[in-house]
Amino acid sequence: MNYTETLNFIHSIPKFRRPLGNEKLSRLLDALGAPQKKLKFIHIAGTNGKGSTAAMTAEILKRSGYKNGLFTSPFLEVFNDRIRVNGENISDFDLTVYAERVKTAMTENDAQVSEFAFVTAVAFLYFYEKHCDFVVLEVGMGGKLDATNVIDGSLVSVICKIGLDHTQYLGDSIEEIAREKCGIIRENGSVVSYPNTEVKSIIKQSAKEKGAELIFAEVPEITENGFIYKGKEYTLSLKGAFQPQNAAVVLEIINVLGKKGVKIPENAVKSGLANTKWAARFEFVAENVIIDGGHNIDGIRALKESLLSLNKDIVLVTAMMEDKDYNSCIREIAPIAKRVVATELDMPRCLKAEKLAAIVADMNVPVTVNANPESALKEALTICGGGMVCVCGSLFLAGEVRKIFR
Repeated sequence: MNYTETLNFIHSIPKFRRPLGNEKLSRLLDALGAPQKKLKFIHIAGTNGKGSTAAMTAEILKRSGYKNGLFTSPFLEVFNDRIRVNGENISDFDLTVYAERVKTAMTENDAQVSEFAFVTAVAFLYFYEKHCDFVVLEVGMGGKLDATNVIDGSLVSVICKIGLDHTQYLGDSIEEIAREKCGIIRENGSVVSYPNTEVKSIIKQSAKEKGAELIFAEVPEITENGFIYKGKEYTLSLKGAFQPQNAAVVLEIINVLGKKGVKIPENAVKSGLANTKWAARFEFVAENVIIDGGHNIDGIRALKESLLSLNKDIVLVTAMMEDKDYNSCIREIAPIAKRVVATELDMPRCLKAEKLAAIVADMNVPVTVNANPESALKEALTICGGGMVCVCGSLFLAGEVRKIFR
């Protein structure tokens, strides 16, 4: 297979396979030499903040002199974004070679897995053969039944902010979702959690049942360029009102790793937090343009808080997926806007721009329909004046706009 054929093959694999669980993925990985058994993981679950937390952790480890793999999803601009070693995407050539090997093993061992499980197997094999000291592993969806949970153990299990998302798969309540995400907690392991006030008791109970040590990150004090945590001041490169709390989680992860003998200098922690790059999380792609991939109600509320802190007029360019709680999200964010430009993506899942605009108009917020994202962005820039344009509502839209700016 060449690179294009590789991507076409990966995307042709069903997104779900029955029965759920990781029996076939385990068989596939065994056929590949069980690379996951030879790696050390920092395993990260949660509804919001997983990617930022993973990126900060990986950057600190890199600056401490370790070779680390980073596995995240979805990708923003190119598929290779999902599998990185020390910040570098897997190459087109390596992705093709490793996917071919996993494909062969899947066929020869009757181990037909889902698309995400296939990519997880590719990542594990790649990280092992690239001699990674650690792997920062982001859960795809949920926790207990997620493909990443095929691993035997982790140095630390991390529970980021929990909210309502993927309710069609994980449950209709935040309590059900919390229990699913706590499925990554290991027997006698270590757990670091975002404060998660609403479901703190569930996280505590899950940790107790596994005999795991549990640490909740405390609430940091916000400063102009970062935050203060437990008496120490840190500069933070990632913007957004929500990032200091994610960074506090990262500091507790680093503390746990230190107790387990992983040497991480203080200067690596500070420079890592000050220099982490993570796309589409309240990211300034221009002086007056922010892109944010928040696509559930908690993510939208966090974005709203960050936008309000700017004290500027806001023009929103937004698109959302139809399988999300788009009505609640639009009604939360639209009222802070001077104008909304409703757009859409060429995807079956995407909500039509006209439908999105109708919800905005119902709130008496000025709105226009422009189904082409690039044209919608240009329209927003012409009317924002001295204000800000914020592109939001979908990671897919964020990826499209990042390509335009690149």
